[in-house]
Amino acid sequence: MTVDIDIWFDYICPYSLITRQVLARAVTGAGTDTRTTLHPFEVNPHCVEEAGEYPRGVWENSVRPLARRHGVPLPGPPGTPLRRARMAFTGYQYALEQGAEPAYSDLVFHAYFHDWQDISDPVVLTALARRAGLDPLAYRSAILSARYARLHRQAEAAARASAAVTMVPVVVIGSWRIDGVPSRAQLDAAIGRAAEAGTG
Repeated sequence: MTVDIDIWFDYICPYSLITRQVLARAVTGAGTDTRTTLHPFEVNPHCVEEAGEYPRGVWENSVRPLARRHGVPLPGPPGTPLRRARMAFTGYQYALEQGAEPAYSDLVFHAYFHDWQDISDPVVLTALARRAGLDPLAYRSAILSARYARLHRQAEAAARASAAVTMVPVVVIGSWRIDGVPSRAQLDAAIGRAAEAGTG
């Protein structure tokens, strides 16, 4: 049987990046079939624009030590001002339709946290989409379209209403749920229990 794994994430959340990488390792070593579904979730969807920077104490005392503990390379905080992920998520809906979501999301996360690129810039996003194997003209049209913006809003609404998500990351495996960054041991145990119970 296949174990279903759901994860809610935000491209500008370093804890989402850490969780994505820890989960990828757990899935690779699971020894059972898994199916991971990613759900976009903007923590501050009504914010007009981002500003300021990550509080230095939070990055140095929480984000970086946690990343190191989980074996996830993470440099300093992204450049300022902090960016919104809305347009990147609109593009995510198009990438999802085209079957390119995993490569697209990996590139967006890396661009933001490792290359410090502006993932609210259509030019930057279109270049990333091309690298993910997407048609750049079709992608650019998608991120500026009402249709894909609506799909993103619907995904957001479902997360808040049906899944009761209020923060990211959130991981659900069978009947097990964690709001926050899970350890590899927690993920391994949850996948094993779901496989045994047949509740993937």
